[in-house]
Amino acid sequence: MLDKMREGSQGIVAKSILVVIILSFALAGVSSYLGTTSESAVVTVNGEGISQQSVEQAYQNERARLQQQYGEQFDLIASTPGFTQQIRAQATQTLITERLIAQAVTEMGLRVGDDQVKEAIRNMPEFQVDGKFDNNLYLSLLRNNNLAPAQFSANFKTDLVRLQLLESLVGSEFVLPLEVEQAYQLQGQQRVARILNIKSADFMTTDSVSEDEINTYYADNSEQFQNPEQVDVEYILLDAATLAPEVNLNEKDIETYYEQHADQYQRVERRKVAHILVQGDSEEAKNKAQAILDELKAGADFAELAKTKSDDVFSGKNNGELDWFERGVMDPAFDKSAFSLTTDAPLSDVVKSEFGFHIIKLIEAQEKATLPLDEVKSKIEIALKNDKMKEMYDNLYQRLSEVAFESPDNLEEASAEVGVAIQTTGFFSADNAPSSVDNRNVLNQVFSEDFRAEGLNSEIIELNDSQAIVVRVKAHKDAATKPLADVSEQITLQLEEQKAAAAAQQFVESLMAKLNAGESIAAELADKDIAFTAPLTLARYSRDYDAQVIQRLFQLAKPEAENVTRDYVVTAQGDFAVIELSDVVDVDNAEANEQTKTQLSTMLERSTSEATYQALVTYLLDNADISYAGEQ
Repeated sequence: MLDKMREGSQGIVAKSILVVIILSFALAGVSSYLGTTSESAVVTVNGEGISQQSVEQAYQNERARLQQQYGEQFDLIASTPGFTQQIRAQATQTLITERLIAQAVTEMGLRVGDDQVKEAIRNMPEFQVDGKFDNNLYLSLLRNNNLAPAQFSANFKTDLVRLQLLESLVGSEFVLPLEVEQAYQLQGQQRVARILNIKSADFMTTDSVSEDEINTYYADNSEQFQNPEQVDVEYILLDAATLAPEVNLNEKDIETYYEQHADQYQRVERRKVAHILVQGDSEEAKNKAQAILDELKAGADFAELAKTKSDDVFSGKNNGELDWFERGVMDPAFDKSAFSLTTDAPLSDVVKSEFGFHIIKLIEAQEKATLPLDEVKSKIEIALKNDKMKEMYDNLYQRLSEVAFESPDNLEEASAEVGVAIQTTGFFSADNAPSSVDNRNVLNQVFSEDFRAEGLNSEIIELNDSQAIVVRVKAHKDAATKPLADVSEQITLQLEEQKAAAAAQQFVESLMAKLNAGESIAAELADKDIAFTAPLTLARYSRDYDAQVIQRLFQLAKPEAENVTRDYVVTAQGDFAVIELSDVVDVDNAEANEQTKTQLSTMLERSTSEATYQALVTYLLDNADISYAGEQ
């Protein structure tokens, strides 16, 4: 099978697309392609089913990724007709691709040892604190994502094997110097063109849209006007932050905590010194420092010599004094000498450091000691309060979990047990969940058909280290088409915009016909009060103009002398632009430096690698038996 996949797709899969096993993936969707499921499959891939829950989970992951990527603009993007259907279809396709790759791994018999899995997990930065694996963090993250360590390890192992398959495509990739030169010429090329911009809005008419047109559009595009599936949820939210008022501390508690954790409240050993510096490492510099030391031993004033003879001008202005410092901060030789000084012998010998020669004088010493209770009392109160809140939270967590399970057909008993009120959301869809339940695990639960059919409480779901929730679905609404009356205004506007765009395109095409026939279009331009720009010199990756215009400009054939090459394009805003290319300005290859050539070579290798990966996916899709629920 591997040999067949190599045909027509030579090259390596770039590391950037190989290393897909990151925590966000491993914790969010890996299980979607691990074997079959007890749920009814919405897609079957070579006999293996993908459940509706897996598709919904993948959809939520992709939606969250887009929301993070686009920020405040996301709501506008999400309101686009067909957005939900498009993202859901994309998520489904991703799951199909992942399942096919997993099947290819199984067919080839690829394996990864348990020790490799353990080492890979321990090296994941998401599970590390200060560069070292932290088991508590590891378990916490898994718990927050409803994964047991054994389950996560199995999922992660599957991903490592999957990576082996992709890396098996890696070969001796190379790019020829001629290819790099051609790429450099194309990258640096500039084009000279005039551009005529035509706005669709200028072609809006006062002609009304008929009822028949509205009805026809509504019938033909009903998928654009869907009310999504909705649920009304009641829940109990356990939040550690709300427990703070219930925590009472007394002086005995604080004193006991202080005694038990005295090692956490230590004042480190510190020194405050003054110094005189003679820069250099020559014998002359050393002798000069020794002469200063002799003066000091003879009774000279240290502060005065620091001001007049130290090469450290900054500290010299302050009598040579430096700020307090701890062990290990200064140059090793300086550090060792400073911490060896005492009040009885406060003056050092000449000390050699990487900066030169020093004479050091002890000003004040602060030995390691336990800080007084008064100095750390506020910190202890915070720590002790957090500990007590955690203890209370853990107790309530356990009680909520038990009672919600023991009395699964209502939340009233659990509410009474933990003293937390039941809250309700009102109807919402998965796309606009209230913040209190806007969590992937919660949404997967309440939009699960099996969960709703049971009509029971959920298990307790941990939202983070200090919040947990139990939910139950009160009511459910199936997805349905919105009434025509609710969307008639929207349809009218869309039809008006479509008519305006069609009129604008007809106008543009009439201009193109005249220009290509060598006829004047002055009257038409004057009538619309528009004109071509002056000749513009544009680069391939210029951001000074509409991206669609730039893309089409660099696709046009190079014109013959004294002639132009022209075409029109629909811009990113849905308007039109007529492009007249008059000249192509090439770049000199001799100007390319080695760094530029290396970057281009890397870019070309990556491009080929991505093509190789797509060839693999295409092969698997072309040879797969894929069926969707409801197909005959």
